[in-house]
Amino acid sequence: MALVVTSFSLPAAGLQAQPLPENFAGCQGGCDAGDRNLDAESEDLARGTRYYNRGLKKLERREFTKAAKNFQKAVDTIPTNAAYNYMAGSSFYFAGDHEAAKIYLTKALAAEGDEAIEPGQREIAEGILRKIAQE
Repeated sequence: MALVVTSFSLPAAGLQAQPLPENFAGCQGGCDAGDRNLDAESEDLARGTRYYNRGLKKLERREFTKAAKNFQKAVDTIPTNAAYNYMAGSSFYFAGDHEAAKIYLTKALAAEGDEAIEPGQREIAEGILRKIAQE
């Protein structure tokens, strides 16, 4: 079954490009591109953020498969990041890969507390999963 997307828009909240960790004032010279002195966790965050931002650019161009692949790379970098999982799942859904969408959206919905996705995103993810289940 082919998926037809008649409209797609980025919600205003939660889908803005994220600043890279090395651009924060707290880096104080050790985070610049020439002489990076970040620990492994900061490196992963920087890498994941770059993939996330690239994914957003692809979404703006309605390049859903390319967006999904970038969000997938962000998840590969930080698997527990609910926002990365949500964006990967949503993008895979619009790209027509419903199995991948189901995996990533389920992970996004499992996050709780401060790591949880926004209520609007939760509603969208649950709606997508219902549609997939009806197929």
